[in-house]
Amino acid sequence: AFKSNPNYLTELKAKRPLFDVKASTISSDKSDFGAILTNDNYIYFASARNEARKTYGWNDQPYLDLYQAIYNEDGTMSEPTLVESVNTKWHDGPAAVTADGNTMYITSESFNENKFEKSEDKKSKFSRMYLYKATKQEGGSWSDLKPLSINSVEYSLRNPSISNDGKTLYFSSDMPGGLGGEDIWKVSVNGDEYGTPENLGDKINTPGDESFPYITSENMLYFSSNGK
Repeated sequence: AFKSNPNYLTELKAKRPLFDVKASTISSDKSDFGAILTNDNYIYFASARNEARKTYGWNDQPYLDLYQAIYNEDGTMSEPTLVESVNTKWHDGPAAVTADGNTMYITSESFNENKFEKSEDKKSKFSRMYLYKATKQEGGSWSDLKPLSINSVEYSLRNPSISNDGKTLYFSSDMPGGLGGEDIWKVSVNGDEYGTPENLGDKINTPGDESFPYITSENMLYFSSNGK
């Protein structure tokens, strides 16, 4: 890859920044990530700040929950609060919300459906990350949390992002047919019906890992990669 484009790093360093990055007031001393800003000025993000939660062994931090905060016109943000109705006993988040603010897609675990893989010695159970859908009710609460039909105990789906028209859901997954360990995929959405997931191909995905897709209202796709 380097030989095919030996000036890559030099050209990358020469680019001007597209954004100014500043620390936010809603961050904690734990993991906080996957933030989105909705059209009704809510910020949703995943966080491990809930000390009441049991500790996750891989990083010695509490299990993730989904939080929300209000983004004010002056740029300040309210104190984050738990999105109680969508959080489970397992990892929850990140999430995506449709442009009309009525539908949420959220990452959680297959343990919620009592589905898992067992280790070879049958002594350990391993969950997969599943995508769920929730609907906003009058008063602003979320309910009717249900798993998407494209979930599978054979692989994980996570990090959702929904197109502006609500008809295409982007996500990352290690499902078969990809180009690397984790790729970015998309699937058509028609109410509660979903098409066949499509890999975004080698212009986006690499033999490495691509994750955290975010599709803007102008159809600009942002994502992370360790394979570029």
